Amino acid sequence: MIRLICAALTAMMLLVSGTGFPQVLAENTGNENIDAAEMVVPEESAGEEAEETSAVFSMDSFEEKGLALFESDVRYPALKEGAADEDLRQKINDLILSDGKITDYVTRVSQLISGGSLTVRWKGAVMGNIFSFAVSAEGAVETLRPTFVWTGGNIDLETGEEATWEDLFTDPDHAKEIIAAYLEEDVLPDLSAHLLNSDLTNLPDLYRMTERGLILLYPIDSLSTLSDRAGDVLIPWAVLKDELKTGEGTIADRMGLQNYIGVNESTLEKLEAAVTNGEIPGIPVKLGDSVFALEEECSLLTDPDVYSGGRLFSLEGGSFRGVFLLTDYLSESWDNSVVDGIRVDVGGVEGLIIGETTMDEWRSALGEPDTTVVFDADQAEAWRTLPGTRDYYNFGEHVLQLHADESGTLISVILTE
Repeated sequence: MIRLICAALTAMMLLVSGTGFPQVLAENTGNENIDAAEMVVPEESAGEEAEETSAVFSMDSFEEKGLALFESDVRYPALKEGAADEDLRQKINDLILSDGKITDYVTRVSQLISGGSLTVRWKGAVMGNIFSFAVSAEGAVETLRPTFVWTGGNIDLETGEEATWEDLFTDPDHAKEIIAAYLEEDVLPDLSAHLLNSDLTNLPDLYRMTERGLILLYPIDSLSTLSDRAGDVLIPWAVLKDELKTGEGTIADRMGLQNYIGVNESTLEKLEAAVTNGEIPGIPVKLGDSVFALEEECSLLTDPDVYSGGRLFSLEGGSFRGVFLLTDYLSESWDNSVVDGIRVDVGGVEGLIIGETTMDEWRSALGEPDTTVVFDADQAEAWRTLPGTRDYYNFGEHVLQLHADESGTLISVILTE
């Protein structure tokens, strides 16, 4: 038994230090993460071709590493061999380990052999050669008393350096004031009933970035959910559009954030690609996903509601703020239910901004819809929405539905089979 434990710990430390053979784990950690079946290390290329390949990054450039020992399980991202020159790759991976406190967690696992457990997971996205990720540690993080801790960071993949708050905003302090006001006016009234405690306007230092917006990662004593996890809150990019540094070569420019703060020439192409793939960027779920598995991983924010087509599910977490998952209502149990639709009522989707984009604007960008339906008050109530007009656009096997209120302003983006 002692030999077995020593061998496991040796392998664990080699894994984190990068000198051992990496264990690639198969479970996905969200919409932004990788399908393990596609975790293929790029073949080495010679000369100029290798340089061009290493300069372009995506989530396919990363693999998931980790180690399961007894009741504990630590998983984290790492840049693959061949995705960049070796010095840069090592610099980036060292920064992931440092920002994510991965070495600390692996060391902690070695102390939990006789009792307690620790579960470490990650979520991440690559946008314009910026890798933004968050690591969640749940369980006996520091003592045997269970808790939940966020770590993570934002890395410039071209340099291996941190991409900072100051790099993102023209006036970093004013950006914080805008966020605090938004939290106070728009987030707290809706979110407070679903929290054990909240101090939203005391902004945390940690955050990650997705296509939908900036997600603040709070310590558990400032924001905790009913499932007793540290909270995270989405701030849509549209809220921050006047605060971003947008000059050529800036972080916002390289991330393409201009594509997420209003309708533009790329809106149709990006929407078509996302809808055809059965997903909405920045939301870690796809059409056909198991509702039961999502509930187990993320926890329900509220009890499911019933609408004319089935049930509406709301999940905890910044990525799911203002998001409803649509499913069937064939039985009281949803063990075998799958996601039939995704509805977004907050923020934006590929330049379509809830509460801002007008029907004329989206029709100008997307063309005339395949179908249009007017919802009166009774129909709107049955579908848990407001009276107005809904446009339907068919993309392959999936349908994009854009619902406007009676003023012609977008209030919901819906993706269905």
